[in-house]
Amino acid sequence: VYEREMANVFSAEWICIGHVSDWESAGSFRHFNVADRQIIIVRQHDSSLRGFYNTCRHRGSALCETESGRFRAGRIVCPNHAWVYDLSGNLLKTSPLPDGFKLEKESLSLYPVTVESWNGFVFVNLADNPASSLLESLGEEAGLLDNWHMESLAVAHRETHRVACNWKVFWENFLECLHCPGVHPDLCRLVPVYGKGVVSRSDLPVDDPLRSASRLRAGAITWTADGQPLLPPLPGLTDEERNEGMTFVTSLPSVFIVGHIDYVRSVRVSPAAPEATDIVIEWLVEPGCLASGELDIDAMTGFGRQVVLEDARVCELNQRGLRKPLHEHGFLMAQEYDIAWFHD
Repeated sequence: VYEREMANVFSAEWICIGHVSDWESAGSFRHFNVADRQIIIVRQHDSSLRGFYNTCRHRGSALCETESGRFRAGRIVCPNHAWVYDLSGNLLKTSPLPDGFKLEKESLSLYPVTVESWNGFVFVNLADNPASSLLESLGEEAGLLDNWHMESLAVAHRETHRVACNWKVFWENFLECLHCPGVHPDLCRLVPVYGKGVVSRSDLPVDDPLRSASRLRAGAITWTADGQPLLPPLPGLTDEERNEGMTFVTSLPSVFIVGHIDYVRSVRVSPAAPEATDIVIEWLVEPGCLASGELDIDAMTGFGRQVVLEDARVCELNQRGLRKPLHEHGFLMAQEYDIAWFHD
């Protein structure tokens, strides 16, 4: 099942791999594992990004051994037999050839990977001919975070947590809030609607006052332990966006991104094995906030980390219980309609 999902889901859908600020200058590269395949993403001289499989066209050697770095002199050199490519993947030089032997270098460029960006976040699609563009895939949510101008932000902190569950278990947990009152008491105090066991205010009874209230509790402004911001509000947000306190964009199967009034948080979901998933959390802020050296990283990241780790614990419990051989299938409650949509 896992192998089929890597081939039919993670090799066919748009997969988020990071933020454009991770590629500082021409020649900067990052090396990723997507759908159990090794790819490299390289910044070009015109500042665009291009992607390739991490495979030399000579005999298939891996080109990159490190997670990130910079190709010197704008050249990608195979560490095995020193075949040389430019940043666009074109073959420039091979090992010595016999006299009179000609090689069609133009037919031996690196294997390409489709790369597109949205609001500063970088996505890849491993399909030879993607079924849709990235914007088409994002659908109605594509414009929800435009006012955050995320392409101008920088990653203030990144951390990865290996969770002992299948990737689908993590997404099922994300798509419902029946677990919230028991698992996330602090989150439910910050976001009162979650304390009702639902994700959306529209799921509440028509006479519930929370249907028309701000999503955050009275007096809270952002996702921190006390609900108070540590940074100046991001410019350009509307009054409605500030009052909401959080705006989500979800791109299955790989990422959800949350715009808070003073920072942006992304959570990437990367399958590592049938019962292991890497959760990569990033916090993005205006570059000036990083340059000042006064940002309290622990205070900014603590609440978001707490929520993810609480989810990780129950996801691991869920996976452990699924090992019972007599458990053939579960039962969805009415509030879990998003899980039914996900299964479909």
